[in-house]
Amino acid sequence: MRFSLLPKEMRFFELFDGVGAILTRASGKFVAMVTEWQKLGEWSYELRQEEHACDEAVEKIVKALDRSFITPFDREDIHTLATLLDDVMDNMEETAHRFVVFRIEQPTSAAVVLARIIQDCCVHLAGALSSLRSLKNVEEIQLHLREIGRLENEADRVYRDSDSALFANPPDILLLIKWREIYGWLEETVDACKDVAQVISEIVIKGS
Repeated sequence: MRFSLLPKEMRFFELFDGVGAILTRASGKFVAMVTEWQKLGEWSYELRQEEHACDEAVEKIVKALDRSFITPFDREDIHTLATLLDDVMDNMEETAHRFVVFRIEQPTSAAVVLARIIQDCCVHLAGALSSLRSLKNVEEIQLHLREIGRLENEADRVYRDSDSALFANPPDILLLIKWREIYGWLEETVDACKDVAQVISEIVIKGS
């Protein structure tokens, strides 16, 4: 009986595209959360559902990896990429959760800026993942990765400025503690995007 290994190989790209779509959609909801503050609980619930969807999508990748003899790139890289993509979604959902449980009355302008940076990073991650189907257009992938690097640097600047502002004009001590933790989670979410970009870069180098 004849069979083709190609569909099994190509399904990894479809699965990664699915995760990229989830991150793009979730990051849009995250931005909506910090800009439509009156619907905080609703958006938090939506992001929790996206986190569950991402868990399921990553589980499919891991199961497909266990069942496949031929993979489009290194098995270890596939596993690492899937795990780090899940970290991005986990961090985003954890940040949303803290907005709710900390009972923050309103977002800061810095939080909105960082949320938009996270959204831009997720869009570029989805673009880079989609471009992995063909390593012939390496420049397109590198363009997405460079943008993520630029956004990560911008996020670092916003985080440092926000942290400095908290101590320059300290609010209530409890509020200061809350915002320091939230800013930390926002920055870590961007850092998680940069970690994914690094793995994609390594995959491109190996495949070139």
